[in-house]
Amino acid sequence: MDKAHNINKFYALLLILLGSFGFIMRYVELGDMQFTALIPAVFGLILLSFTNGIKNENSVIGHLAGVLTLLLVVMSAVMLTKGLVAEFSLGRKQIIFLFVIAGGIYSLRAQFLYFKAQRRRKAKLK
Repeated sequence: MDKAHNINKFYALLLILLGSFGFIMRYVELGDMQFTALIPAVFGLILLSFTNGIKNENSVIGHLAGVLTLLLVVMSAVMLTKGLVAEFSLGRKQIIFLFVIAGGIYSLRAQFLYFKAQRRRKAKLK
């Protein structure tokens, strides 16, 4: 699973699962329909739709996926630090943020290496 499109697909599915898990657990525990828990799932759906573009080496879609992943990692890092400072505990929400951050960093690393290799291939063709 070393290709950027495979890692993107895996990360998108992870986001969909984590968002759905957070939404369902919130509903089971509190009986509350907290739709903001579905934000990772929405990001996951968008990234999943970008998978074919990344596979076909569409640089615009690849860069959009990178920017979207970076945005999600930064948002999750901010929310994680906010939650840790306020609660001083590592609960379900903080663990989900950690998974999103770790997966996002791995995905960004793969995309960066992919773009670097793509530039080398194009430079050799010229």
